[in-house]
Amino acid sequence: MIILLTIFQYMVQSTVDLMDKFLITARKIEPVSYTFFTVVTGAALLVIWPLNFAHISASAILFDLFSGAFFSLATYIFFVTLAKGEVSRVIPFVFGLVPLFDVLIGLITHTNLLTTNQAVAMFVLIPGAFLVSYQKGKLWGKHVALKILSAFLFSSYYALWHAASQTGPFLNNLMWNRLGAALILVALLIIPAYRKKVLNNEKVENKGSTSFIFLFKQALGGANFIFFSALLSLGTVSIINALQGFRYVFLLFFSSLLSKKRRHLIEEQTGDHAILQKSFGIALIFLGTIFLFIKF
Repeated sequence: MIILLTIFQYMVQSTVDLMDKFLITARKIEPVSYTFFTVVTGAALLVIWPLNFAHISASAILFDLFSGAFFSLATYIFFVTLAKGEVSRVIPFVFGLVPLFDVLIGLITHTNLLTTNQAVAMFVLIPGAFLVSYQKGKLWGKHVALKILSAFLFSSYYALWHAASQTGPFLNNLMWNRLGAALILVALLIIPAYRKKVLNNEKVENKGSTSFIFLFKQALGGANFIFFSALLSLGTVSIINALQGFRYVFLLFFSSLLSKKRRHLIEEQTGDHAILQKSFGIALIFLGTIFLFIKF
């Protein structure tokens, strides 16, 4: 049952991914503005803080706030990457490489030893990521560099967050983290150029329905995050993580279907060669993820 629920959770996450791409590209929301409203509205989670507030040291608070600020940076770079590429290529590449950077950061910080499974996973994940991402064109190399940076920043954030959350209750640390993520973006509003980009919505199409879709996406993403956290507490973490390849499978299926039937919503390459290339790339990433999280 846990496996089926996990697969369902990844299907919902792929829906959230598609909505992010739709809002940024089809509704023409600037990544900097999208990051601001995604992070700041996500701070609504703070309403439950009185239920789990706990006193922690000033150094722990600063660490939590810093990790939250780093989350905002990682999120912004990711949305820039998503705006410039196909969702079925960007998501598998970025989040397929995040565990790889997790391993490398663990080796550098001496918190992890390289196992045989991890070494095998590296040799599968890297070609899989580049295969799913490859497109002809002069800008492909620059986009790959941006995606690699995005994966590295998310992995670095996870390492920072793991270190920051070691003091005190988990939920209390999460509140400080989300506060730090929102505060840095609100503070940056004092910069005129940044404020203009965030608040300028002249290019946004169908503002009323766009706001509704965005808020629905936020609610869906928040509920799915809570659901995923519950699954982690009930099931085996390694198996749940190993199944994340289903997220990429659902993404490829839904994005290809929408691009064929509703191209004004999601525009992707849907030729036989492109679908086959993406499928093989995602299969390698899926296999690499299994090797990474499941011990044989």
